[in-house]
This record gives sequence, C-alpha cells and structure tokens, in this order.
Amino acid sequence: MSARNETSAGHEASDAGWLDLHFESSRPEYEAAFLDAGIRPGWSVLDAGCGGGSFLPLISKAVGPSGFIAALDLAPENIARVETLAGTLSQPPEIAAHIGSILSLPFANASFDCVWSANVMQYLTPAEFGLAVGEAKRVLKSGGIFAVKDFDSTILQILPIDRALFARFMAARLQGFRDRGVLGTDCGSTLPTRLRQAGLEVIRRKGWLVERWATAPRFTHDYVRDLLAYFASVAPSYALPDADQAYWRELRERPDRLIDDPDFCYREFFVVAVCRI
Repeated sequence: MSARNETSAGHEASDAGWLDLHFESSRPEYEAAFLDAGIRPGWSVLDAGCGGGSFLPLISKAVGPSGFIAALDLAPENIARVETLAGTLSQPPEIAAHIGSILSLPFANASFDCVWSANVMQYLTPAEFGLAVGEAKRVLKSGGIFAVKDFDSTILQILPIDRALFARFMAARLQGFRDRGVLGTDCGSTLPTRLRQAGLEVIRRKGWLVERWATAPRFTHDYVRDLLAYFASVAPSYALPDADQAYWRELRERPDRLIDDPDFCYREFFVVAVCRI
C-alpha cells in the first residue's frame, strides 16, 4: 500500500485496504449513520462509488434476500473485491457489480429505491456534483431515497500534534482542493445546501463525531499510522514553514510515538444527508 493509497482510477485515499482500516476504526458510528438512512427489506439499492465494498454487508442485511444491490466503482480492483466479498455473505440478495462512473450511471430510469453514496462527493467538482445528483434522481423511483455521506475535515483533530502546526497543514490541504476545483474533504457540512440547491428535498441531515482516545484500538492505531504517512507524503507539496516540514518528516519516520502517547486522541466528523425524490 502506497502512502497515498491510490486506486488505479487515480483517486488518493481510496485504496480498499485503506478504506477497510478506516471503516473498522469508525464502525459503530458508520453503522449507526447507515441505519439512519432508512433502507428497508426488499429494496433495490445502488451503492454509488462502493470502493472495496465496506458497506456491502450492511446493505445486504438491510434489504434482505428479497432485495437487490448494484455496486458501482471506477476502479476495476475494487469491483473484483466486491464480487469476492459478495460470495461470503450469508443469505445475500442478488448483487451485481459494475465498473462505471456515478456521472453516467449504466442503469435504466427509476431502477432503485435508494442510492447510497459514501465519501465520493469530495472528489467531484461542483459541475460533476450536479451531474451525479441528476443521475441519482434519474435512476431513483418516485419516492426513492438518495443518501449521501461525506467528511467535514475542518473538525479533524489528531492530538497531541501542535494545534497551530496542524491548522497550517489543513489550511494548505483545503486550499489544494480549492485550487483543483473539487469539493474536498471538508464538503460534508455543505451537502444539505448543495443538495437543496440541486432541487432535492432534504428530509434528514445529521453529523456524527468519531472520537478515539488512548490507548488507541488496533484498527484506529493502524488507520491513523497510515493517515499520518499519507499526510507526511503530501506535506512537501504545501507552502509550510521549514520547521513544520521537519516535523512531518520526523513523524513519517516515527508515527507510533505520537499514536502511543498517553494523551493521543483522534477525532473526525462526517455528515449524512438523506433526500427524497
């Protein structure tokens, strides 16, 4: 796994192994957020931008054997992983995996009761977001649900990193998203407004805080270790003070010293917005 955890589609922080660690680190909050979307037995559900299939077992359990799941992702290796995972599920519904883009869904109009999309919108430009919303509306049945999850990394904290140093890093990181024209990892709290402006009825929105203190659970330890390596790998591309760059270089070499600190704390925040068509 590279420090930037890229898929073959070129998206950073999207490698299936990376996503698995993150999912397991945040599992209780992710499961609760998914259940809040309100998916019902017998529904047909599209997992739009499914990654390696982290949410697939939850969707399968929610729709039951009488339901249907389509899983879609740009990266062929993620789809291969989903197909393998589908074969391990107990009493699964029919599952079909597709390589494709959420900007041009390979499905007929009014095919699904729900489109679930987790941690995908951050990679899109505003224009692409509009296309993705339009495609979700097209493939949803009347009364169907569009449930969108994404981060608000303005609330990300990793203690005991110096707050000012981390703020400078995050400001440079978020400016990088602006420069590339994508919504970025801070888009979660903007989702309800963006969805409403796209003509959707937002029926529910909720933020979820994930907080893990020392001693870090195993999955959190491994996830944050990789996250710090990722941050350290991109820090040289940011206009940061020399002392900050030296800190990130040292942290890349010795991440466990921070994670094993008795005052370690990891906090992240994400938002789920649920719309009805």
